[in-house]
Amino acid sequence: LGVGYVDFAGSGVVHCIGGFCGLAGAMVLGPRLGKYNRDGTANAIPGHNIPLALLGVIILGFGWFGFNAGSTFGAAGAGNLRIGVIAVTTLLGSAGGALSAMLYMYWRSGKPDPSMIGNGFLAGLVAITGSAAFISPSVAVLVGAVGGLIMCWSVAFLDVVRVDDPVGAVAVHAGAGLWGVLAVGMFADGTYGAG
Repeated sequence: LGVGYVDFAGSGVVHCIGGFCGLAGAMVLGPRLGKYNRDGTANAIPGHNIPLALLGVIILGFGWFGFNAGSTFGAAGAGNLRIGVIAVTTLLGSAGGALSAMLYMYWRSGKPDPSMIGNGFLAGLVAITGSAAFISPSVAVLVGAVGGLIMCWSVAFLDVVRVDDPVGAVAVHAGAGLWGVLAVGMFADGTYGAG
């Protein structure tokens, strides 16, 4: 509609680009020893300390409020009161991503997977980063939930094509980041920003 490319806090320019650079690096480096069998099947190499990994996810989530809400560069006047909505959409996006990843893994394997829930939480944050200021809180849950599902599907796809993504960084950042860029155009409601 003549507005051009809009990416509030960097779903595309930060996360998507970083994720695809990580994909290039993973393809050049190749898989870890023991990751893939001769027949092409993948072996799970689980993390060694899931509670510490989830603590890291929580710390990242806390920092994301400064990242997204801080992208207004102000908290009062000149339309900067939108900072509250941005904080809420950020929270709801992360919750949607974690919930959809948990439900998907429960459906696939019969049990929730804490590491995939953590990555779903991060994928929801990545997905909401581009549109946090431009969408309603109810839509933020949807954007985050789709980001969490895309992350789950990306993890499975990368195993099929034999690209070793040890912590799911490519799936989280490239997959959910690309979705986050598209979500701005699909769901922006015009209540904030030029156009």
